[in-house]
Amino acid sequence: MYKLLFACIFLSVTGVTFGQTKKSPSFIDEEIRIPVPKSELYVRMRGNPNKPLIINLHGGPGGYSGIDIKLMGPGLESHYLMAWLDQRGCGKSPVSSDSTLLNVSQYIEDLNIVVDTLISRYHKTKINLIGTSWGGMYGFLYVLNHQKKVGAYACVDGKANSQYQNSSLIEHELRLIEKKLGQNPSQKERETLLAMQEDLQRIKSSNFEKFYLDVNRIKHEYPPKLGFNAYFADTSKIISTKSILADSALLTLMKYSPKEYLAIGPKAERVNRAFRNNPDYNNMNIEPELRKVKIPVSVIQGEKDYVVGIKHAHLIYDALTDLSPEKKELHIIPNTGHVPAIENPVILNEILNSFFGKHAVD
Repeated sequence: MYKLLFACIFLSVTGVTFGQTKKSPSFIDEEIRIPVPKSELYVRMRGNPNKPLIINLHGGPGGYSGIDIKLMGPGLESHYLMAWLDQRGCGKSPVSSDSTLLNVSQYIEDLNIVVDTLISRYHKTKINLIGTSWGGMYGFLYVLNHQKKVGAYACVDGKANSQYQNSSLIEHELRLIEKKLGQNPSQKERETLLAMQEDLQRIKSSNFEKFYLDVNRIKHEYPPKLGFNAYFADTSKIISTKSILADSALLTLMKYSPKEYLAIGPKAERVNRAFRNNPDYNNMNIEPELRKVKIPVSVIQGEKDYVVGIKHAHLIYDALTDLSPEKKELHIIPNTGHVPAIENPVILNEILNSFFGKHAVD
């Protein structure tokens, strides 16, 4: 049911495994496995080791970082040292054998271990962060807990208020239903619309306690019936699993065999189910805490992102009350949905390079 967009030789050194392919003295490509409690995390290190270090936090919970190397890597890796992290239980990190560790507090601890390991290994004073979608909230959670270790943070189509996120999509769908009901639909269509309306009202009043199945309804099942896509403004740009499996050059770039790539989906479902069936996660609201953020932040969102709610970037920007205009940015990318790295990668990379060019710390 889970439908997140999906669309070496290792040498052991002090508990960390890595492999290296050096294209030039100013470019590295290493695979690292970093031990964390009861597991390990996969990190692909690519870029210029002499430049500031940026850790990429993928979405989900349950996404993976490999595709980001293709989508964002070309615009960033010559200017920065990029750490493409697969979160616990995701991507090329191993399956999480203990689902009780698939939670926010453990993920913050995991990321802190990654940060300390990379700072030491690459001789940095701080790291910088990019967080997309769930990774956007993840990044803020890390900043709020370990702010002194972060130089600058770019939040891309992220969230800070899960209640707003969930309710805004439901309200958008309820408005579309009311509009369609007012257009004299056939009896069969009317019955379908009324059934969706009743179900959306149920979900809205459920406190999002067991949300895994419901979130798939509101993000994937109901939007096409109502004439929109929650993720994409331009659905022709959707990258399918089939197209990725047919692209041998992309699989090579990501260092996946077809079998390994097909394993991403079940792993993602396991992670997403654990998070989404946790009412604390589904109702998490860190908006009031953002006043504590002191580091530079760039808030970026697609204009037509219904997944987090089209005003979520404004909500986050306004909540960063302790940041001067020189230390915070707001970018709304026109005619773009939840995944600007796919729909408008050139604009996204221009924003990221401009922001980190001014604020990244080495």
